[in-house]
Amino acid sequence: MQKIFTVLTFLATVFFSIPICAQKVGLVLSGGGAKGITHIGIIRALEENNIPIDYIAGTSMGAIVGSLYAMGYSPDDMEKLLKSDDFKRWYTGGIEEKYIYYFKKNPPTPEFINIRVSLKNPLHKVKTQFLPSSVVDPMQMNLAFLELFGEATAGCSGDFNKLFVPFRCVASDVYNKCPIIFDKGDLGDAVRASMSFPAMFKPIEIDSVLAYDGGIYNNFPVNVMVDSFHPDIIIGSVVSSNPGKPKEGDLIGQLESMIMQKTDYTLPDSLGILLTFKYTDVNLMDFDRYNELHDAGYKRTIQMMDSIKQRISRRTDSRMIERKRIEFKRRLPEFRFRNITIRGVNEHQKRYIRKEFHADEDGTFPLEELRRGYFRLMSDNLISEILPHATYNPYDKAYTLVLDVKMEDELSLRVGGNVGSNGANQMYIGATYYNLNNYSKEVSVDGQLGQIYNNFQVSGRLDLPTKIPTSCRLVASLSKFNYLKQEKLLNKGNAPIFNKQEERFVKLFMSLPFLSSLKAEFGIGAAKLEDMYFQTNVIDFNTAKRDRSQYAIFGGSVAIDGNTLNSRQFATSGRRERLSAHIYTGTEYFYPGVASADYENGYKYIQSWLQLSYEMEKYFNLRHNFALGSYLNIYYSSRNFSQNYRATMMQAGEFTPTAHSKTAYNEAFRANQYVGFGVIPIYQFNNVFHARLGIYGFAPVFPIKEDINHKAYLGKLFSRFEYMGELDLVVRLPFGSISAYLNHYSSPNNNWNVGLTLGWQIFGSRFMD
Repeated sequence: MQKIFTVLTFLATVFFSIPICAQKVGLVLSGGGAKGITHIGIIRALEENNIPIDYIAGTSMGAIVGSLYAMGYSPDDMEKLLKSDDFKRWYTGGIEEKYIYYFKKNPPTPEFINIRVSLKNPLHKVKTQFLPSSVVDPMQMNLAFLELFGEATAGCSGDFNKLFVPFRCVASDVYNKCPIIFDKGDLGDAVRASMSFPAMFKPIEIDSVLAYDGGIYNNFPVNVMVDSFHPDIIIGSVVSSNPGKPKEGDLIGQLESMIMQKTDYTLPDSLGILLTFKYTDVNLMDFDRYNELHDAGYKRTIQMMDSIKQRISRRTDSRMIERKRIEFKRRLPEFRFRNITIRGVNEHQKRYIRKEFHADEDGTFPLEELRRGYFRLMSDNLISEILPHATYNPYDKAYTLVLDVKMEDELSLRVGGNVGSNGANQMYIGATYYNLNNYSKEVSVDGQLGQIYNNFQVSGRLDLPTKIPTSCRLVASLSKFNYLKQEKLLNKGNAPIFNKQEERFVKLFMSLPFLSSLKAEFGIGAAKLEDMYFQTNVIDFNTAKRDRSQYAIFGGSVAIDGNTLNSRQFATSGRRERLSAHIYTGTEYFYPGVASADYENGYKYIQSWLQLSYEMEKYFNLRHNFALGSYLNIYYSSRNFSQNYRATMMQAGEFTPTAHSKTAYNEAFRANQYVGFGVIPIYQFNNVFHARLGIYGFAPVFPIKEDINHKAYLGKLFSRFEYMGELDLVVRLPFGSISAYLNHYSSPNNNWNVGLTLGWQIFGSRFMD
């Protein structure tokens, strides 16, 4: 009898232990933007206490965290990723400097409206680009999601049940007004769709449906977890809430209230355990608050660990989980691309696109070559978007790169300019025709009209598909600069125009890529320049006539330059650099405003000279909200003096590091050889608003002076030093910038200026730049 009782006891113990051992745990993660970092703290606490996670489902940020865990990322791996510069670039749209393909960039233009028109259907297909279609540029994100999720998609053969942890996520079909549940397909597409919050991130098209953020219809997918996996118990993490009454000025909150339906954030006690977090001061993109948000999730879970352990009896060995995680990731096929499939373009354009990807001897190319080819293509003005995917072929153990390409319309019409309180008002109109077949072609017409600057420019560009990419650009320009005399603080009326400068030139450029963010440019051209000026500062504008100096110049140049600045004006990060050498020969003619016997037969002088220059502007991000800019400009010209002092100064090199200094004629900052430098501390209140202080010094090697006969002569070596300073409050918007400035120049005396500008103050190309 005793033996029978012992056997029955053993059998009963085994029987009752079976459901306990088979107990399955599902983890459900809500959306909530950066608040979803809390989920990582919860996962860390569960793993440290050997609580199993057998299934995972999430929406939006919950889908990002859930998918990372599902494809074998540990909490440490997720922390490393979310704190990385790569992740910051993904959600800000920034591009790593080494991938900026400056070779494809054209000189900046001051437009704030860009209208793209299809010449095939001009009346019905017009796209206006005033504000971007999304706050975050999708160019970086399109590639990032392939890199992050492509290998896991291949490893599970597109079946989310075969991931390290079976996974589900939710997106929204706003046309049919219903949620989309992803259990298979491309993992990157599923997660990208789930977190595409309207206006913040651009949606993607999946099976002919535009998929948006899953939080619109189901921000806490408990029902998806139950229907898909039938777990024994659920752990739910809620970091969001239903939208409350929108506040004035809170655009994201207003948008949430308009589009997001109410979500049931409860979890019945019979289904599991709910962890709720209420945040009132965390914004959608506050990913820099990682430690704070992670620790909130971790500490709350540890506090509730006794209750969790009472409900979940089953345990997992964390070391065994880590071994399985390593083994799962080891089996993922490494990126190695062999074939390219291109969709959305014609055969000529396909050949052009393929040439940007350079295969190794075995016919394959690595992920790094994909990155470089992708960013090279996205620098082309006729390609709107490329959505890359990777399809794995297990037979040759290589991926096929699939590129869904969207082309821009052929005609670009641009309107822009600048409005300034100092009278430097400009209206800009431009148009460009683009054509991409076997090679890329552009023809542009640009015009600016204003009180200070007028310009008309025609240019054409041809990119040749040679082994080393080569670009040819022809520029014909006609411009006129009316220099204002330096205005004083709060002066009334418009300052008189003392000096005028006209320039006509034709110049041919040939460019080659140099490294990744630079290009080498060779130029040759001819120009006719004319300066009109008074030789004294005391002038009767009713009777006086300007003297004129004309120059017929022929010359060539070679330059290496690059630009990775994050804005056309008032940049806060990146680098702009240009090193150039020019050689010119020219003839000078002088015509006095009042007839003089000294010049009855005219004045003619022929000379040749060498010109060298180096300009560098660079910004260092020292802290989250503080940056420091540096500026250096070195200039050398062997040019002899012109007929008189004023003519010499108008042709001398000018130090104009600020937008305001480019609009006023100031001889104190001109010389044939000089060194100029500056520092620009910047405080960034947010991504739009910042304050900057520019402090600049100018040292002419040999200052140019004027004698009693209005002739030029050289002063002593480094015998003069000038400075300028400017304080700007800048609101930098996608279509332009608003700046309030206060500046001071060391010469003339008491030279203070205050003003306001709106738009982009950008002038066209000059012959001797």
